[in-house]
Amino acid sequence: MIDILLLLALTGLMQAARSFDTIGGGGAELAFGFLLLAAFFAARIGGTIGLPKLTGYILVGVIAGPYVLDLVSKDTASSLDIVNGTATCILGLSAGGELDLKRVKPLLSTLRAITVFGVLAAMVVLAVILFVLQPMLPMFSNTTLMQTLAICAVVAVALSAQSPAVVMALLAETRADGPLSRIILATVVVADLVVIVVYSIVAAIAGALIGGGIDIGETMMSIGWELFGSMAFGVVIGVLIARYIISVNNGNALFALLVCVVVAEIGSRVHLDPLVVMLAAGVWLKNFSRANASALFHSFEAAELPVFLVFFSLAGCKLDLASLATMVIPVVLVAAARATVFFFGCRLACRRTAADQTVTRYGWTGLVPQAGLSLALVVVIQKNFPSFGAPAAVLLLSVVALNQLFAPVLLRLSLMRSGEAGKRDVHAFAN
Repeated sequence: MIDILLLLALTGLMQAARSFDTIGGGGAELAFGFLLLAAFFAARIGGTIGLPKLTGYILVGVIAGPYVLDLVSKDTASSLDIVNGTATCILGLSAGGELDLKRVKPLLSTLRAITVFGVLAAMVVLAVILFVLQPMLPMFSNTTLMQTLAICAVVAVALSAQSPAVVMALLAETRADGPLSRIILATVVVADLVVIVVYSIVAAIAGALIGGGIDIGETMMSIGWELFGSMAFGVVIGVLIARYIISVNNGNALFALLVCVVVAEIGSRVHLDPLVVMLAAGVWLKNFSRANASALFHSFEAAELPVFLVFFSLAGCKLDLASLATMVIPVVLVAAARATVFFFGCRLACRRTAADQTVTRYGWTGLVPQAGLSLALVVVIQKNFPSFGAPAAVLLLSVVALNQLFAPVLLRLSLMRSGEAGKRDVHAFAN
């Protein structure tokens, strides 16, 4: 009851202020503080009825965002992009640190099979679903057959993206460890890399067919730089952090956090993917360096909470429930088809590779959540394909909204039922 009263009091104070835009230069800082506190209390309230804390964070963003109460305007949310970038880097570093290659090696056959029968198969099936649903979708108005096929391919690949952010948050919250947790984390990381490469290729072909102004040769060079350049730069970052730990070994978590802020700021400006950069750094620290990486990641977790609270709240601010309502039938059909492909694809992959029973039963739930990469691809599609980018963005954002609201609940339930929850001795994600 006290948490509810405090949450209502916070909301009342923000409502009294009407808009952070009227407060001047302190609007972004006030928005950060409000989202931090509101998300914290909402997570505690949700926890009493069995909801993931992550769902509480997102719901606060939805309600406080520009599409409901407008306590956090679009401009204010944009001014907090540094939080999103830093959180992405933290997630990448943490995810890389969780990828113990010795423990993942026995799962490689299952990982490859899930990528093929789950992720790549989802791209094909979703493209077919979009083609069937084209009379219900405005992005296909006045397009030729070849253009329609190109649009289906571009949007289907974007819809296939996963969310390492959501997976990492729920693994940390539930303190889960075991075959299911390891295969889910490895799969979503690899899947997002696959989506980046496939999208770049498909977008280049679509640009030639639709006239999106995309040069195939230049695009392939860009792919190589963004993917392999990010990996190389990530190794350098990993070596830097390892050297600091070995030489200084004081304030390691703070130093790693500062590195995340710097990479978040400069990474995109030099066309590197901050998530891939820090993921490679984490893998290097965990598997190839002589530094005590486990101690770093253990101490690093305490610094993650405030950033993640605001990160997922800001993700909620981008969810337009009104747009979701206007396209509810195609959105539900696409979301259901996506989850169905992951369900059958993951089960087929696990049975072919004789995977652990918990992975066979629950592994597909880790592929359903969407967040960072999907939202990034929305922006890219709108920029590169103005002819269909706006209506495609509505569909993509609506599917993401649906998955952000329900997929964390599903994944948390799977981690609890698998028996892996509580088996990792780390700090709680949000207590």
